[in-house]
Amino acid sequence: MNKHGLSRTIPAQVKREVRRSCGFGCVICGTSIIEYEHIDPPFAEAKEHDPDRIALLCPRCHAKVTRGFLSKEAVKEARRDPCCLKEGYASEFIDVGRKHPKIEFAGVTLVECDIPVQVDEAPLFQIKEAEEEGGPFRLSAHFSNSKGEASLQIQDNEWRVFTGNWDVEAVGGTITIRDAPGQISLQLSISGRDTIAIQNLNMQLNGMHFHGNTDDLVVESSDGRSMRLTNCIASNCHVGLAL
Repeated sequence: MNKHGLSRTIPAQVKREVRRSCGFGCVICGTSIIEYEHIDPPFAEAKEHDPDRIALLCPRCHAKVTRGFLSKEAVKEARRDPCCLKEGYASEFIDVGRKHPKIEFAGVTLVECDIPVQVDEAPLFQIKEAEEEGGPFRLSAHFSNSKGEASLQIQDNEWRVFTGNWDVEAVGGTITIRDAPGQISLQLSISGRDTIAIQNLNMQLNGMHFHGNTDDLVVESSDGRSMRLTNCIASNCHVGLAL
């Protein structure tokens, strides 16, 4: 606690308001791996956790502030016009590694597939060889929320979460996107360097509705047809799952 008895623990609702108003990324550089910084006043003088007086900073920019290489005034200015809101997204890179990544798409596991999942002849996931010898494989993917609006995009290992989302958290190797309180539209986990796991899914895409968890994937079409996939595996295919 500080001298006013204020705990360092910021309430979840305040954190959500800060994430949304800062565009889910560092207000200086747009990186989506973030920490919370009291800027006006600093935490030592703060009497409350006011979301309008807290900024998102990446660890690097936060360290610059702590060490005096970036002023609080610069952070305040950036907080008024956050980088992510100007760009429309926050971004970071996935460490895919030098081994062909495995995709766990809810109830379907896809191994050594160039296009793990394809929807209406367009790749939902795509994996390409490294651009140069010894480099990482390249992963691309596109996700929508429960309303069919773009929520997350991965392009050659750079992931972008869009500022139109209701909420986004990136914690402990897991990206969680919510459409409303308690409503997760995407939960994507990076397990080590060789597995990308979709642990929760509620997505509208090309007239299809996808529901998924770690055990099952349910796909419903606009004409009322549906199918459930449970503990399925596709291996060494050009296209693993075509819908």
